[in-house]
Amino acid sequence: MSRRKQVPTDILTELPELEEGQRFARVLGSRGKNIHEVQFQNGEELLVNLPPKFRSLVWVKRGSYVIIEPAEEADKTKVEGDIVAVLFPDHIKKYKQRGIWPFEDQLSNSLGNDDEESGNDGDDNGDDEDEDDDDLFVNNNRVIIEESDTDSESEDETDEEDDK
Repeated sequence: MSRRKQVPTDILTELPELEEGQRFARVLGSRGKNIHEVQFQNGEELLVNLPPKFRSLVWVKRGSYVIIEPAEEADKTKVEGDIVAVLFPDHIKKYKQRGIWPFEDQLSNSLGNDDEESGNDGDDNGDDEDEDDDDLFVNNNRVIIEESDTDSESEDETDEEDDK
């Protein structure tokens, strides 16, 4: 099998080994032109590049985890590293079993529905519809804008005054 055909199977199945100088990071968002902003466990944020071999195979979204290798020429540009591997939930579970996963407190939130922590024993009667809202799909690539109720109340009052 040629190397080009082997890349997709390597990305999806093989567990990437963490080499010297490489670090785990969480993706905060895309900045365009295959540049992503990532955050390390210590809170340090930097810009990294997605190499061409991943561009048409893997979509990196906000909240996913990657392995980063710092660039040697980081002083000359704002991009300070490259994405070596994009991690999937199976990869994260294997790293957790090995005891080298640094994001312990954020693991359950990023994976979504973890069987151990879901608390759903399978005996849903359908009585509590509010509890089912947690199972809905949440798009992590959209910024959540919260509106306050005071704005809508003041608009309603001005509408009533205009009607008089």
